[in-house]
Formats: sequence, C-alpha cells, structure tokens
Amino acid sequence: MPLMLFMECGPVEYQNILYEKQAPVAYVTLNRPEKINALSHDLQVEVRDALEDAGWKDGAIRVIVLKANGRAFSAGFDLSGGGGSGPSNAHTIRSRFMHGPGFSASAWWDVFWNNPKPIIAQVHGFCIAGGCATATFCDLRIASEDAMFGAPEIRTGGPYIPAVWPWMIGPTKARELLYTGNLIDAAEAYRLGLVNQVVPRDQLDEAVRRTALTIAKLPAQTVEYNKKLINMAYELMGIRQVMERSLELEANALASPESSPEIAEYNRLRAQDGLNAALSWNAARFSEEDAWFRGARRRS
Repeated sequence: MPLMLFMECGPVEYQNILYEKQAPVAYVTLNRPEKINALSHDLQVEVRDALEDAGWKDGAIRVIVLKANGRAFSAGFDLSGGGGSGPSNAHTIRSRFMHGPGFSASAWWDVFWNNPKPIIAQVHGFCIAGGCATATFCDLRIASEDAMFGAPEIRTGGPYIPAVWPWMIGPTKARELLYTGNLIDAAEAYRLGLVNQVVPRDQLDEAVRRTALTIAKLPAQTVEYNKKLINMAYELMGIRQVMERSLELEANALASPESSPEIAEYNRLRAQDGLNAALSWNAARFSEEDAWFRGARRRS
C-alpha cells in the first residue's frame, strides 16, 4: 500500500517511489521500473518530500538509503515530456534544478547536500545522466558489479549538471568523461573514488544495510556535524558557484541550438520523428565508442 504523509497541503500518496522506515534506516525507492526509473518531475517532488521527512522530521531515522526497483538505478531525467527546442525548452530544463527557498543552489541538489542525515545511494545497473547526478549528490555510493556510470547526455546537450566530478575523481578523468560522454563500469568507478564499495548484485542489499547500521551507531549529532564540515570544505573551494554556473551554461547551450549542429539535428529528429529516433541517431554516431558498453550489457 502506498505510504500516506500529511503535509501542509494535505495528505499525499506516492505514485513514483516507495518510502519505508526500518528505524534507524529509511529507504526511498525509485519505482518507475518500466521507464528505467527516469526522473520525472512528479518523482522528483516525491523524493524530495520523503528526504525532507526522513532528514528533518523523524528523529528516529539516522541514515537514508536511496535505491531503485527494476533493472537499473536510473537512466536519467525524464525526456518524454516534449521535444521542442529554443528558449522555452531550455527554460523548462533549467527550471527542474532552480533555486529552493533560502538556498543559493538548486533545490534538487540541496535536499541531498543540506540533509542532516547521511544518504547512501544503492546503485545497480545503469546509473547515468541525471541518475548519475543524483547518486553523486548522495554522501556514499555502494554499487553492484553490474553498475555503469556516466553522462552520455552531454553528447547532445550542455554542461553536465552535477559539475562536482573534478573534486570527486580529479580533473584529468573528469575531463575525459565530460569531453566524451563515455561510460565507466563499477570497478573503474571504485578505482576513481566515485563509489565506496562494489559487491555482487545478490549481496548489495546486505552491504548497504550493514554500512547504514554502522553509521547509525554513532551519535547522530557527530555524523551531522561531520557532514556539515565536509560540505563546508567543498563550499569554500567553490563547489556551489560551480553548480550554479553549470545551470546557467546548460540553459545557454540548450537555448541556442543553432550554435550547435548536433543539438539542432537532435531536436529536429525528436520533433519530427520522436524521441526514440533522435536517440537512435545519436547512438549511431558513437557506435564505435560504445561497442564495449554493448558487450558489457550482454555479459551482465
């Protein structure tokens, strides 16, 4: 039965996520498996509500786990809501990430970054595009061996929204991934420090819960203050300014498709023949680069 929460606007029934509390751990599960857990607007609203409840309202919760149903964590932000180009479409894309009350960065980023509770991303299968951004916003990432990470959306768009990879994996590898849109597997993600652990798929639930329960044994205030201190270190290095600048550049790139023949052609095909046609056209352009990826999918 879907969980009901009473908010200021009245009771809300979750349609796109599952929310379960097994104190001291809360589980937020992306639940659009038929869409590879694409992050629709409604799903984002529900995730934010659950994270606010677990993070700020329920003192019995010490750790939050973000996971997903189906064959993958998430294929990214939902692209099925229309395929027009020009300023109006760019504004729609940018508005998904814009400022929340009292914050200087995006609302989606802040509900993870500012949450007083540590958030563990439990990752399996695809963790790409906006899905990879979302996992990156979490405090820890524990992945199964079949997980794959990357930002393939940059091949037909502007800068990668979670422009935090230079801090996480170093500038050299960040440049490679953000200049090519190539994907990496779980082993490479672990080597780079993008994930904390890699385990067999059938051990993923237990590995995440074991880590969550270890964290939950510490004084809650100690964990919260350590999170604040780590966040502050990165904020002093300018991580928020980079995030905000990435939003502006994303909007600029998508507002001027005529300056990029690749974006213009992608938008034309999407408007004329549909999203699948546009995605297929783009995939064909990178068939050589992605050959290893298709082979990895067959082996998984």
